[in-house]
Amino acid sequence: MFTKMIGVLGIAMALSSCATVIRGVHEDLKVVSNPSGADVTLSTGEKGVTPATFVKRRRNSFQVTVSKPGYYSQTVTVRSKASTTGAAATAGNVATVGVGVAVDAGTGAWNSLYPNPVSVQLVPQPGEHPARQKRFARGGYPVATPTERGGIVRSPYTQRLYDVHAVPHGALVHDVDVNKLFLNP
Repeated sequence: MFTKMIGVLGIAMALSSCATVIRGVHEDLKVVSNPSGADVTLSTGEKGVTPATFVKRRRNSFQVTVSKPGYYSQTVTVRSKASTTGAAATAGNVATVGVGVAVDAGTGAWNSLYPNPVSVQLVPQPGEHPARQKRFARGGYPVATPTERGGIVRSPYTQRLYDVHAVPHGALVHDVDVNKLFLNP
């Protein structure tokens, strides 16, 4: 009888943290973007380039920032939430004295990261989009004439002066008199 009791307790202890054993405490977090090749920075310090995969603890929440020159940066909060898969793995703990429930809760093994994958559609900034840069190269827009005063250009349409100190070189400028665009040289 004593041997059977020790055997049952041994099995109970072995299964006492089912989700921790079955799923583990880490999860692969995938980060993808359109267009790909964007920089990824996690609030926890890790960095990568899309498409990227990071090994993260299931119980932690954090932020993912995706950025690429010519596009607006986007930040997504990844949260740790209880999942149905983790709950099913933890359910075995109830039958085995329940010790494992505390273990699974403490390790976060019954949680999953949401969203996973983190999928970001990057939005181009005005005047910076690569497709526009190709159009510039084909002569799609006329180029303003620089003046002797740095940061001031003359519109190719109306000869009106425009202050372009805050406008990047190669970006589009709007001539308000004729409602047309031209390039900042």
